[in-house]
Order: sequence, then structure tokens, then C-alpha cells
Amino acid sequence: MEPDYEVVVIGAGPSGSAAARAAASDGARVLLIEKDTEVGIPEICGGLVSSSGLEMIGSGFESAVRARVKFGKVFVGDEGFEFGFDQELIVLNRELFDKLMARMAVKAGSDVELGSYAIYSRKNGVNTIYIRGKKLTAKYVINATGVSGYPLKEEVVRATQTVYAVKENYYEGIAVYINKDIMRRLFAWYIPYGDGMAKIGAVGPPDQSLRIIEKVADLAGIRGRPIKVFSSGIVVGGPYTGANDESYVQIGDAGGQAKPTTGGGIIFGALGGIYAGSLAANGQLKRYNSEFYEKGPGRDLYRQLRIREVYEALDNRALLKGVRLIRDSGISISGDEFDYHSKLMKRVLGDPRLILRLAEILPSALLSYLRSSLFS
Repeated sequence: MEPDYEVVVIGAGPSGSAAARAAASDGARVLLIEKDTEVGIPEICGGLVSSSGLEMIGSGFESAVRARVKFGKVFVGDEGFEFGFDQELIVLNRELFDKLMARMAVKAGSDVELGSYAIYSRKNGVNTIYIRGKKLTAKYVINATGVSGYPLKEEVVRATQTVYAVKENYYEGIAVYINKDIMRRLFAWYIPYGDGMAKIGAVGPPDQSLRIIEKVADLAGIRGRPIKVFSSGIVVGGPYTGANDESYVQIGDAGGQAKPTTGGGIIFGALGGIYAGSLAANGQLKRYNSEFYEKGPGRDLYRQLRIREVYEALDNRALLKGVRLIRDSGISISGDEFDYHSKLMKRVLGDPRLILRLAEILPSALLSYLRSSLFS
């Protein structure tokens, strides 16, 4: 019996819409299902991406650009370091960006069902999706349900973010605040959002995060007040591939396609969706783990997981020395290193001068672990 759709994608965030667009562009009958009644709502992401990463996803996003950034600061405790980028970073209006991605999926030929919780099951080899009392069948199912769909719940960290109205001294760069005494995993951040607004966020429970957010505002030299506060989960545990098989895959945050080093998931999630949609449309979804994780962009997510593990093992003193060393060496982030963090670390660890100085900072076991993870 012919299925109702060749490909059903559950979740219309960037990864799901990218999958639906890719599958429909390759000629498949596609349904994109979104539980909310509006794509892009609620907006819970900082929206910071690299210009090179955005180009990998596609074009036509200019109207969603809120700000362009080429410099910033890193604070370890109260000590700050300025740095620059060899390419522009882009701050996106995530609501509009998500809508543009969904529009591209529709233009490519995908159907869309809004306000529908999808219940997926498979019995006797048949993929079945129940929405609004309807029963649909699909040859392939792509799960892009976001953080809620990621099964490794212990690898999801809580974060609170604000939209901050700046009264004085608007800062046009980004800022990162590291303090291992209060944030063992990840950090706090400042992202300019244009029109005198910024997004300032921090990992941790809301009460603690709001105090850290005020600290970040002070370090950035701005004065203002939050006009929006929201909390969400950030996936840091790396790829989850255990459920992927010949007719079903998990992508985006649901598949752990967020950078373990920062929690950013727009670029890798969308790339994961493009791979999934194209493979499904061509009857090759069983090759997904091999094509995306072993041969494709997903390889870097495993390497970033090793980098994050080393980061978590270091204290403020070691991190301060490491950031100072990188600053003094004149290294800046170039090319696609903003997304592929292992490329930057390989460049640092491949410099004989820097490796000798890093050996004075990192315990030998951690340094050996990092080198073997990146160069093997």
C-alpha cells in the first residue's frame, strides 16, 4: 500500500524546515508538522551564526539579519580580552528566519500542518503518524522536535536569556563571560540585537542566571533593563544516533546537532536536515549516520564534545592563562572555525610554539586526550 507521504518531518524549526525543503526539492511528497500555531514562536535562541555557516544553508535571509559583528570580548572572571573575527558574524531575528526557512520548504513543494502534536509509532515496518485524530503513513520520518526530543536529559543544561533594552553605552560586539566557580558548563553571553537592544543570557537556574546577566551587562559597560525574560534547555551532550535506522532519523537538537562547546545549533541542525531530507527523498536514509557523522559535518560535533570535556575539567586560573596565551599569540578565528571549533583547536595545537606553552597550563593527561581526540 502506498504511504500518504514519502517523507514526514516533525518540527518546523530550522532543521525540520531544511529537511522538508531538501526532500521536496528532490521530488518527494513531504509533510512538515509543527506543534505550535505559528512557525518561529516562541523565539528562544540567541540567533548568532557565522556568515559562512549561513551561506552553507542557503540564501535569501537578508531580511532576518538584525546585526553584523566582527569583534568582541572574553571575560574570565573580571579580566577581559578583546578579539576579532576574520569574517562577519550574523545576528538573526530567529522568528523571521524560521518563517523564511518554512516558506522555502513550502515553495519547494512541502505541505505544512500547524498546531498539531504528532504521535509517531512503527509497527510491522509501517511508519504511522497521528495528528488531530488523523492517521497518516510515511515511508520516512524525520524527527526535528528540538530539545524536548533529545533523549539524554542529563546532557541538557538550563539557561535563561533576556532581551535587554540598553539605556547607555550600547556595545556592538559580542561578549562571553566565563566563571567556573558558578558555571561549570558553558558560560554567559552578550549578543547585540540592533535598535538599542541586546540578548544577554547565562546557564543555570533563573535566579542565579539573572544575577549573572546583570554582571555581564556591567562588564560590557552598558546600562539598561531586561524587557523580556525566558528560559530554555541547551543540548550539550553531542550527537544522538541510537534511534536512527533505515526509515527514521533524529536531527537538530533532537539529534544532538548543537555544538557541545557553545550549545549553538542553527548551522549544524540545518545541515543535518539538508542531509536527512536529500537522503530520504533518494531512498537512502539508512546511510544518514555514515554520510553526516562519519563523512560529513557531524564529525566535528564529536570532536567538540572532547573539547568541552577538557574545558569542564579546567578551573578559572587555567582558563585565564589559556585565553591570555591565545590573545598574546595573535590568533583570530578565521574561515569556518566559528562553527568547526576543532579546526581552530587543531591550528593552536599544531603550532610548536603554542603547544610548549600550553603544556605549562594544561595537565599532561588532558593535553594528550585533546590532541588524540582532534588528530586521530
